[in-house]
Amino acid sequence: MALTINTNSAASSASYYLSKNNAALQKSLTRLSSGTRINKPSDDAGGLAVSMKLNASINRLKGVNNNIQNAVSFLEVQDGVLEGAASILTRMGELKALSQDVLKNSSDIANYNAEFKNLQVQLFQISEETFNGVSLFATTTAPTGATSTIFGGTQLQDNTVSIFTTERGGGGSSVSIGNNDMFKSSWLG
Repeated sequence: MALTINTNSAASSASYYLSKNNAALQKSLTRLSSGTRINKPSDDAGGLAVSMKLNASINRLKGVNNNIQNAVSFLEVQDGVLEGAASILTRMGELKALSQDVLKNSSDIANYNAEFKNLQVQLFQISEETFNGVSLFATTTAPTGATSTIFGGTQLQDNTVSIFTTERGGGGSSVSIGNNDMFKSSWLG
């Protein structure tokens, strides 16, 4: 007795092509829903590498943008504090002029001196201000016994803040912001 098995080759072929087209449809729907052409490395390995490199560069540039915004904030705070210091210095000059008036008695001059000393304390406190731990104003150094402000010295002596403006960081360009030097005024004598 002979056994005969018939196969429907047309149905097998249709099933094969249906599954192949279904896979292609799923791939297209994945691309459409994600909005990207490359969803897995097998789609385009070279394109994925370039895409990852560009995304990394964009992320570094976002960090650079944050650095620049922080530097702008630093300068704005420094400007505001300097405006306050200018007001104090204006008042100190006014007190000096008032104390020179020959019609003022010693009690008036003592009051001017007391206010002047308080303004000196405020000015000193302003000179010690920091922005996120970074001094707004230059500190004085005494490597040789002198008290001069140093710009462009060693890292311990330098009174500048460097802001990197490229995604390469230390290897790229930077902008240096000098910490202003705030001199202390002398007491009315």
